[in-house]
Amino acid sequence: MTVAPLGVTAATVVPGGGSSRTDCMLQMSAEGVGFPAGKTPKGVSCADGDVCDLDGRRNGICVFQVSFCLNEPTRSCQPRSVNHAMVKTNKNSPVDTAPLQAVLAAVPLPTRAIVCSPTARLSVPLAGPNKNGIVPSRQVTVKAVAKAGGTTDSDTYKLTCVPTTVGGGPGLPGSTTSTTLIPVLPPGSPGAGLTSQIMGVVVNPQGIVTVTFTLTDAAGVPLVPSTASTSDPAQARVRFTIAHLDADRTTTEGNTVTFTRYRNYIVPTPGQPGYDSGGSLATVDAARGIYSYTFATALPAGFPATVTHTVGGQVERNLATQTLYANPLSDFVPAGAAVTTVRQVTTTAQCNGCHDPLAEHGGGRREVGLCQLCHTDQGFDPESGNSLELQQMIHRIHRGKGLPSVVNGALGAKYEIIGRSPTVFAEKVKACAGGALAGVPCSGDGDCPNGTCTGTTVTGVGFPQDTRSCAVCHGQGTTAGDHLAKASTSACTGCHDNVNPSEMSTSAGPPGKNHGAGAQPEAFCSTLCHPANGSEFGLSVAGAHTVPERSTQLEGLVGDLLSASGSPGGPVTITFRLTDDGGTPLTSLAGLSSLALAISGPSSDLGALMPPVTTPSLIGDNAAGALTGPDGSGVFTYTTTVADGIPAGGTGTWRVGMEARRNVTINGQSVREAIQNVVRDFSVDGSAVAPRRAVVDQANCASCHGVFSQGFSVHGNLRNRVEYCVLCHNPSKSDFGGRVVVSGADPATQPITLKHLLHKIHTGGRLTEQPYVVYGFNGSVNDFGEIRFPGNRADCQHCHLEETFLLPLPSGVRPTRLSEIMAGVETPVGSIPPIQDACLSCHDDPGTAAHAATNTAPGGAEACPVCHAENATFAVSKVHASAVH
Repeated sequence: MTVAPLGVTAATVVPGGGSSRTDCMLQMSAEGVGFPAGKTPKGVSCADGDVCDLDGRRNGICVFQVSFCLNEPTRSCQPRSVNHAMVKTNKNSPVDTAPLQAVLAAVPLPTRAIVCSPTARLSVPLAGPNKNGIVPSRQVTVKAVAKAGGTTDSDTYKLTCVPTTVGGGPGLPGSTTSTTLIPVLPPGSPGAGLTSQIMGVVVNPQGIVTVTFTLTDAAGVPLVPSTASTSDPAQARVRFTIAHLDADRTTTEGNTVTFTRYRNYIVPTPGQPGYDSGGSLATVDAARGIYSYTFATALPAGFPATVTHTVGGQVERNLATQTLYANPLSDFVPAGAAVTTVRQVTTTAQCNGCHDPLAEHGGGRREVGLCQLCHTDQGFDPESGNSLELQQMIHRIHRGKGLPSVVNGALGAKYEIIGRSPTVFAEKVKACAGGALAGVPCSGDGDCPNGTCTGTTVTGVGFPQDTRSCAVCHGQGTTAGDHLAKASTSACTGCHDNVNPSEMSTSAGPPGKNHGAGAQPEAFCSTLCHPANGSEFGLSVAGAHTVPERSTQLEGLVGDLLSASGSPGGPVTITFRLTDDGGTPLTSLAGLSSLALAISGPSSDLGALMPPVTTPSLIGDNAAGALTGPDGSGVFTYTTTVADGIPAGGTGTWRVGMEARRNVTINGQSVREAIQNVVRDFSVDGSAVAPRRAVVDQANCASCHGVFSQGFSVHGNLRNRVEYCVLCHNPSKSDFGGRVVVSGADPATQPITLKHLLHKIHTGGRLTEQPYVVYGFNGSVNDFGEIRFPGNRADCQHCHLEETFLLPLPSGVRPTRLSEIMAGVETPVGSIPPIQDACLSCHDDPGTAAHAATNTAPGGAEACPVCHAENATFAVSKVHASAVH
């Protein structure tokens, strides 16, 4: 029997979920109470200050003692030779898993033994009181993975810190409650991470503001605050600002609308709200990392003490390899009442769906709650004259090259914020007219093969889906509904920047310009003309922003591939059904404008044989093969021609995918309604079906692009699922078909295998080799070299499934074929090894290419894993992690 040491509860073992056959490969052990009670634990909880809390104090932090055990056998799981083990948390986690990874790394691998790691202490801090004064529990999710050959155990463990309170004692300076949670922090030099929270704010009778805050590393070890920039890793620079939230009521003819708007107290330069300077720091408790900052700027006499005020901070800690940031925020009412009015029309989490992370002004401003304190209606760019009010500025930035004032403006028209770091978000520039690079920006005729530099195009920010998709940014937040309920001149003219509905002159022009109802009082916007909700395509805010492909008037179009069969050298036979959203089968294909298949294989890497993919059309002038049906249950049967079937050398698993589209007239406009592509894998030689590896998570694509074909169109709204895209975008395909019909085009084709294409598209404007042009159907010219990816490209998991971007690559991944157009024929001229094609599509500078070539054998074998595989010195995960912050 194991006896727990004094002051420590017996450990709870958490398997971590997953298959019972592999769950013993790696398990977590931690002191505390397992939950859910009476079942296999999913996690461990501990009450702050209880016996399971290693610091033994009620201080707002639960210190868990954690270890990991490998190969603890169960009835369903027996030990394996574990050769890899790794642990991490989500990127926004309040804790640092470095101590956990360190103890896990102490276990020698590979091992088949039953062994446990040393213990590590993991501090889980409570979040502090919410706006209602309640301290909620804080749960941290820890993810781990162990591998034994081709077997993987992926685990998720949860550690929950449950609050307790101590009443009756005096609070910290600035506390508005009788109970304050004060961290007791473990001793030692500061380690990794940065954590800062505002614990309280007070304003004295003279209007002097004092904010009390914590400043520690991720483990709770104190850092020293500084008001100046510092390179000392034991210190961090702190800056604070303060603003009040006004509730502005506008009334006209009995119609009243209330808008919330922040106004900042600190405006050192006209039009430029900013941080306080010259204030003083004081130590509240150095051992616990608690300090105070007293503003040099006093609030003016008669300030509105009964309304919501917000203090926001920017904290920066410089380490050897990166700078860490925190943006603590605190809402309070100086007069002492509870906070009842807030402004949260979006959340940082929504921004980070694309921005990964939001990091403006040099990377230090990462919370929307901080942005809105300075980007008020007091702010304007003194050089361009453009408003810096958040709702108008962000709308204009995100509409970017679709802004009406730029699209319809003269050459040189632009939207820019000059300020501290000049940025042009949209500009009308010269472009090639005709020729091989029609529509591509140019500076002279020499840039335009077979054309002239006499056209125009608009460059800049391109929103990654339909700009009418307001919920992309306004789907979360306490007051997110305000974007529907409170139409205003400032917000609406952010996107509609050539309209002035107001009674005052704006940058768009005189009152009423381009507004059908003329100049109107702002109180009329939502009360008379533009209510929150109404009929689709009407004047309500929601109705006017209806995305046609998401209209409720559409019946829906759903495809289902029921079976597929074929053998080498023969045709493929497919059965399928098409229905509406309610499941009613289509009895005729007459209403479709397109119905086609794509067929390729084998699954080890698609496109290995010639032709690399066949794309038979089932309807229209190019239809081939035999189509019958539907039968009584709506099932059609289609048999391809031999030419569109399986090549003579085909083996293993092949894939067929389907696309379909129809044109529907809604509200006088034609809408392309498409199915979500479906695929089916089938064996051509009797072997077991082995689907192609999955690399990209479709949900990750949706975080920026939404639902493809319902607001983001690819290939005329026809293609929308990654598992379908890989059929055509395989290592043997190029843009030859589009390029060959364009006179003057560079004869060197562009590979369109998915990794090559998407890496280059998302690198876009950061590519060294410009322009990046891919020719599409009918010779369309697509310049992707101007794309501005808003996230951190080093965070591969923003798009990829976990670990699919690490080395070594799985077996069977083929090189990417290179080709040129010779006498109108596509002729192979070499290939790019698969690792290089993935990496050099982002890192396309000549030096990196030379490095890769130097480490590639004449036969194409790549030495990349020697240095860049996991556990190697320059592992992909390590190199990219240093750039993810």
